Amino acid sequence: MSLLFTGILIGIVSLIPGISGGTIILLRNEYYEISQIISNYRTNKLKLFYLIFGIIIGALFFSRIVEILFTYLPTQTMMFFFGLLLFQTIPIIKQEVNEISPIFLCLGILTILFLLLLIPASPKVITNYPKLTITFLLIFSLCGSLDGFLTILPGISGSMVMMIIGPYYLYKSYLANLSLTNLEFLIPLTLYFIFDILGIFIGSKLSLYLLEKHRPLTMSIIIGFVITSLFIILPIKSLTTINIILTSLMALILSYIITEAINYFTK
Repeated sequence: MSLLFTGILIGIVSLIPGISGGTIILLRNEYYEISQIISNYRTNKLKLFYLIFGIIIGALFFSRIVEILFTYLPTQTMMFFFGLLLFQTIPIIKQEVNEISPIFLCLGILTILFLLLLIPASPKVITNYPKLTITFLLIFSLCGSLDGFLTILPGISGSMVMMIIGPYYLYKSYLANLSLTNLEFLIPLTLYFIFDILGIFIGSKLSLYLLEKHRPLTMSIIIGFVITSLFIILPIKSLTTINIILTSLMALILSYIITEAINYFTK
């Protein structure tokens, strides 16, 4: 049941830009256990089933909530996500500050900036869905594999990167609006999930190797990712009225409370 609960947490945070699934696993002291389960899936099929089933449940349950928040409270929601990322980044930087490589830190920063310049912004609430062409499904599936790959890496949020490069809002909308009248959403969602799980498999093997053999350089790149993302998701231009500023401040405080609660209950 512990793996099912962990899977549900990963599924929920997969929709929250700012929280890394890998970080949640680390905080629950299950990172190496889960990485070994994924890497040796042939001998851990039941455990892997509980984990994947939990991820699906968490993602499906939380998707509608995120969709509503972006529809009615977009600035406050982004400020909440900003806070989640900020308050998880601070202790990571404190822990790794003496071993950070400036070169690899800059590499992480430049990578996110490159992705930001390469791909145009996407609307937060999707109303017009793209046609299900082969090209679209291929690109969407590859994004799923990247999302899964990043999800298992501690310190970097796969959903945050998906938000920057584009497909996050579409994926979220597919999940939130999946119903008997929108069964065509099952095609891209199924492909996304399959490639997402594939990305998790690859990411678990690579992250174990990098963190065991090259931890300082790996964490430097990850911290570069996160620092750049903080500036990107901060909705400073949307803070136009006193009401929005105050409610956004409340969202920031709430993100701090939730971060501290997650840290407390996952120790």
